[in-house]
Amino acid sequence: MKKFLISFLISALCLNFIYAEANKSEANLTEQNSSQSAVPAPNLEEKKKEVEEFLSEVSGGDANKSEVYDMIVNKVAQNELNANETNGANSFYRVVNEIKEINKKILAISPKGEANATDSSLKTLKENKARLLESVPMAITNNTLSREGLLKYAEIKKNIEDTLAKFAKKQNSIEYVSAAVSADRMALGDIFYQEILKLDNLFVNGASKDELKMSLEDALSRISEYSLDKTSKLKEALKSQEDAENFVAKFSELKNDKATYEEILSYLHSNADLLASSVIFTSLNFKSAIDSINEISPIKDRRINFGKIVLISVIMLFFYSLRRVLANLIYFVFKIINRSTAIDKETIKEQVVATIKRPLGVLLIAYSIDISLVIFFYPAPVPIRFASILSIIYVILWAWVIIEIIDGYGIIVLGNIAKKGVRKDVINLVIKILYIIVVIIALLLILKRLGFDVSAILASLGIGGLAIAFATKDIIANFFQSIMLLFDNSFSQGDHVVVGDIEGTVVETGFRKTTIRTFDNALVFVPNANIMAQNIKNWNRRKVGRHINIIVGVTYSARSEQLRKCIEDIKEMLKAHPRIAQSGDSATNSRDFRMRSRQNMVSIDDLAGYKSTMNVVLDSFGDSSVNILVYCFTKTVMRDDYLQIKEDILFKIMQIVENNGLEFAFPSQSLYVEKLPKFDYDNPKFSEGGDDERV
Repeated sequence: MKKFLISFLISALCLNFIYAEANKSEANLTEQNSSQSAVPAPNLEEKKKEVEEFLSEVSGGDANKSEVYDMIVNKVAQNELNANETNGANSFYRVVNEIKEINKKILAISPKGEANATDSSLKTLKENKARLLESVPMAITNNTLSREGLLKYAEIKKNIEDTLAKFAKKQNSIEYVSAAVSADRMALGDIFYQEILKLDNLFVNGASKDELKMSLEDALSRISEYSLDKTSKLKEALKSQEDAENFVAKFSELKNDKATYEEILSYLHSNADLLASSVIFTSLNFKSAIDSINEISPIKDRRINFGKIVLISVIMLFFYSLRRVLANLIYFVFKIINRSTAIDKETIKEQVVATIKRPLGVLLIAYSIDISLVIFFYPAPVPIRFASILSIIYVILWAWVIIEIIDGYGIIVLGNIAKKGVRKDVINLVIKILYIIVVIIALLLILKRLGFDVSAILASLGIGGLAIAFATKDIIANFFQSIMLLFDNSFSQGDHVVVGDIEGTVVETGFRKTTIRTFDNALVFVPNANIMAQNIKNWNRRKVGRHINIIVGVTYSARSEQLRKCIEDIKEMLKAHPRIAQSGDSATNSRDFRMRSRQNMVSIDDLAGYKSTMNVVLDSFGDSSVNILVYCFTKTVMRDDYLQIKEDILFKIMQIVENNGLEFAFPSQSLYVEKLPKFDYDNPKFSEGGDDERV
């Protein structure tokens, strides 16, 4: 807990520092929020009545009362009650005007379109515009309305209307044309700024993403459908070249205004999910909680919003402590789903919950920071830069959680499925495919949040796919060969196979290679493409029948009657042995209907791996023995059982040989001398050494 609190305080300080650099108006906004929460309701209502009377006077008593009208009245009344001075450095109107100026410069640098421009100054302009667009949401909620501004707006609008009426019969005059262009600019401005006022109200009231999008789509539609064709044709009525040039300049500003408004609204629309208030913030009515805490707070300094501080601290501690509760809840759910023994449940608790607890804990902390930022910046939305970073963190953490779930509970579930007969290597490949799918989806979501066009990236794969295919042809070949191995069903995990000069047990079939553990305990990695190009000997593809081939050699002293009796005894012994395959052990007796239905098309005994041949015959006359061939199959195919059965058969054959009065032959040679040479003892050549040296 101590480490967590220290980390949290450091993170909060870093966030404050970053945000202070990005936007200097937070102190002003906090002061506004504190003072707003302290405003008595009667004073606000009185101020609203004053503003309504003022608007009635300005409009001559014919003010059109609507939703926008009520928002204007409320905005002006709150600003006057709070005595809030407009921050010129962060005014929304200033931000919009700066974006307009940047768009004009971009058009001047690249008259044929931004895509054809490569000037370094153009890059700088785009970066500046991107920073301004990021500040738009904060500027919206930080903006103010005053009576002076409304009065000035009304005067400008009246002057335009008067000019149009005065020169209505002289539409070829520069005065009328200029007023018409100004009227269009004001009409587009009305649509745009009314939408901004609505967005301000939606932000404060904690609107959802869908509400924001719907409002922005309506405004975008109205601006894009606003036609400038009628105004553009007024140029033809102008007679003087100077007037025509003046009109072109004004009309260019009009088009720039329209393009800027569309760009800002489109930016807000594309980031509506980041601008929408937290569902928890709205549903739990945190605004009322903040106001209530501020009312009873002993700290009355408007620069410090004590309600926000208390609420953020409570939320951080609550979500941090929720980790343990959630871990126990996950274990409870898993215990209900997995109906197994107590040992298995204990394994789940240790392996699964311990695995998932960490990523879920980090995810909860990230979510608590997200809610805390919403509270900290309220009524303004969280800056898009922060919201974008958090959304990327969410994608990474959710991908982590899903992968850990697959690693934990998913592997246990799939392992139980494998116990029911599903091939283990298929389950293993499915798990790996799930990993890749999760990672790819997470990567695409991160790229989308970073501003990349995911659709364009996917489309470009068709063009760049050829180059990628050439560069990764071996990887792709091995991947498809791994799928072919699974469908071909040549072997499964745990099978005893011989592939080329490699013999061992199959450990795992992966995307690129198959892992084989040899019998001298070496781990061999064989590319799947190499496996498919070689002969594969699978010793495990046998249902019944492991080969016993014995040569029993007896001495040549055996009589034929003894040999026949010995052979018959061995046959009877094998037929009576419960673990030796008999003629009735066949695939035709299998309960598998699909197997039996194929007997007219294929040798199903050979297909399924049933061997029950039994031969005991006099095989040959060897150099030193008469050989009896014992040829049969065990019922088991397991190596350990096979060795025990073979041992038992050998002992019984030894007993049968002894019972029949026979002896086992062993390799021997006899030397026969037909005639020895005469030895002449009287020959002086052999008698010179005396009698002692005679042989």
